[in-house]
Amino acid sequence: MLFPVVTCALLMLPLLFGFIDTLLPAFGYFPIASKHQFSLSVWQQLFSYSSLWQSVLLTLFTGWAAALLSLISALWLIMHCYQSRWWQFLEKTLAPFLAIPHAAMAIALLFLLAPSGWLMRLVSPWLTDFNYPPLWQTTQDAWGLSLILALWVKELPFMLLVLMSACSQLPVKRSLALGQSFAYSSQQVWQDILFPQLIKRIRLPFFTVLAFSLTVVDVAQIIGPSKPVTLALLVWQWFSDSNIDLRLVGAAGSLLLLAVVVLSVLLSLGLEKLYLTRQLNKAMQGVRKSASRGKLARGLLVTLVLSLVLSLLVILIWSITWRWRFPDVLPAQWSLHYWQQAGSYLLSPLFNSLGIAFSSAAISLILVVGCLEYQLKQANTSRWWSVMMYLPLLLPQVVFLFGVQVQLFKYRLDGNLITVIWAHIIFVLPYVYLSLVGSYRAFDKRYMQAAVSLSHSYWRSFMAVKLPMLTRPLGLAFAIGFAVSIAQYLPTLFVGAGRVSTLTTEAVALASGGDRRVTAVMVIWQTLLPLLVYSAAIAWPKWRYRHFRGMHS
Repeated sequence: MLFPVVTCALLMLPLLFGFIDTLLPAFGYFPIASKHQFSLSVWQQLFSYSSLWQSVLLTLFTGWAAALLSLISALWLIMHCYQSRWWQFLEKTLAPFLAIPHAAMAIALLFLLAPSGWLMRLVSPWLTDFNYPPLWQTTQDAWGLSLILALWVKELPFMLLVLMSACSQLPVKRSLALGQSFAYSSQQVWQDILFPQLIKRIRLPFFTVLAFSLTVVDVAQIIGPSKPVTLALLVWQWFSDSNIDLRLVGAAGSLLLLAVVVLSVLLSLGLEKLYLTRQLNKAMQGVRKSASRGKLARGLLVTLVLSLVLSLLVILIWSITWRWRFPDVLPAQWSLHYWQQAGSYLLSPLFNSLGIAFSSAAISLILVVGCLEYQLKQANTSRWWSVMMYLPLLLPQVVFLFGVQVQLFKYRLDGNLITVIWAHIIFVLPYVYLSLVGSYRAFDKRYMQAAVSLSHSYWRSFMAVKLPMLTRPLGLAFAIGFAVSIAQYLPTLFVGAGRVSTLTTEAVALASGGDRRVTAVMVIWQTLLPLLVYSAAIAWPKWRYRHFRGMHS
């Protein structure tokens, strides 16, 4: 019972007290700043802000566009790649893509797509006649198209992974064979039979993607519009202001952002119902259609891979550049100077990131294993656990992190590594749980029954049999938790009070106007650490149990 209680307290108490300490300042009550009277003047200030509704509309457009593009393109790819060599390619390459932090991907795309970026250099001056960077808004455009692209590139692999997992729970092959025996094309079977079932199963992951796209701050700060900014970034700017009155406006703005997320989730439920009704009516008509070729889907997949590879390649080139004038395709002079000097600015963020990520991922993994064991013993796999795990991912971070910061400041607990680790656990633990729960519950309990009958000790059997057999899913869950921690931006800033620097906080700060070569080195380390942990999580079980044939099945 200890593990569920501790886990629930770690997740729910910060959300509850953080939300309360954001709600009260939104109505003028902020005792820590000598404001003891409830008032609606904060909301009047919020609604009188000149570009507020532009920010709200921009947030809705970019968030919904990124989420829907990710979902639709993922469904399209699944339909055309199933049971092909592309499916095997996806299974092997999705994990490394997921390990790349959002901020790192946004910075890489910024270096690729900016007017002085590598794409423009590749076609200049021989095609464009540009000898200087054009005054184009290819990034940070007013419509947020570059922000949508960055979110799509990063969220599409996640949606693909979720859909592939959902496909493994459905009789896909049997459905396709049965549908084709009635002269339906495979695409019709997917669209009329399988897609409705898949959409029901990925409802919560889609809500997570939608909520993230609506509330993201670091990616919007790097590659999003600047006039106006998205609502989440606007709220963050208010919270960062030294003027207490603006911080109260930020509290009210965070509640408005929460309302945007809640209404968007409700709208998506309504759209889902309409879609399912439409597909049912369409399927009942019994109309047969010929299948279209999957060239567009394969082209989409190639475009995604190329954009990721080119983005990471240009980051690598910038890190070893000494002089690179526009429109040269490659640097005129190369140098390892910024790698050699990395110790002067990299060591503190690097060690902080490693310590926080390892600690938060390890603690989360221990708590999750304890909770799953408790669920198995109690035969309790209620949906309440999934809802609790998704709650920190669905709530906008700015809604409760400000309140958490206020409480920590009150007791002088802000600005140290311990509290930052605790803040990261709030977001790491749900991902560890969601990535491990399927494999853990699928474990054949007959192995444990046989081991207990021989050793007469449950925990001895647990340590000697169950954990070794679950080494691979445990390692992958740890790697996912590590990557999630490395990517955290707002929790580090709010709880660390600006005194705890990590690779992500430094990379985002440098992206706003720092030296591209220094930024590139920082981004490479930010990307490399999760990739190394992912690689170790995959390679270690293979090496450790290389002489045990059954451990590789």
